[in-house]
Formats: sequence, structure tokens, C-alpha cells
Amino acid sequence: MANPNGRPKKPPDESLIERIDLRLTTAERLEYEQAAQREGKKLSAWIRDCLGRVAKRAAKGR
Repeated sequence: MANPNGRPKKPPDESLIERIDLRLTTAERLEYEQAAQREGKKLSAWIRDCLGRVAKRAAKGR
């Protein structure tokens, strides 16, 4: 039987509550969507992964 209350809540450190609006050209969005699809990820997850890698690299001073 399904959980009548729905899916259990994620722990606070795993909840995605912040939002950043990003303006793109149609060509950029298509390129990013295709890249995400090639990696089997949703667009938002692909963007978070890419930005996370760049942020870590920048923090190291590269």
C-alpha cells in the first residue's frame, strides 16, 4: 500500500530550496540540455555538477 502521506521528507542538508534564475539563449539551453541528456542527468543536476566543479577549482586558485 502506498504511503498516505507521500514521499518522506529529505534531510535539511539534502533539500533543494534555493533558486537561481539564469537567462540563456535558445542555443545555450539546447546545448546544455543535450549535454545533460548525454550524461543521463536532469538539466538542473547537470548545471549544479558543472558549477560545483568550477567553484572547487576556483577555490583552489586555478
